[in-house]
Amino acid sequence: MSDQRTPWESALGRPYDPFPVLDALAAGEPGALDALWAHLVHRGAVGTASYAAVPRLVDAGQLALVAAIELGREEAGAPSLPAELRTPYLRAVEYALERVPGDSGCLQAWYALHAARRGHRELARALQLMDRQAILDHHG
Repeated sequence: MSDQRTPWESALGRPYDPFPVLDALAAGEPGALDALWAHLVHRGAVGTASYAAVPRLVDAGQLALVAAIELGREEAGAPSLPAELRTPYLRAVEYALERVPGDSGCLQAWYALHAARRGHRELARALQLMDRQAILDHHG
């Protein structure tokens, strides 16, 4: 999963190529999503591999991870969005925001992404931390 020749770094600052794990996610392999979370977001930090993965994560409907990456992108010390990733990253995020998901889990992540993209960072974090099922059980 790590390749010294990859141009990207994980959230931990180590060389990381997310594409083999994104392929595993697309194939439905267990543990792929957990592996992506472990490498692409770490305590709010992201790396350039995180940015590279966003278009594929949007295609896979993994909006919670995309929202976490978008939040991390604006953190102090986050790497700049490389020029070669800027257009695909921004297009993917905007594409995700144009389509309102139907299920409540994806909808919560969509709102978090929307809030993060529009500069409402505290709201985005709160949405990510909300226990949707507990709220539905209490108010449902």
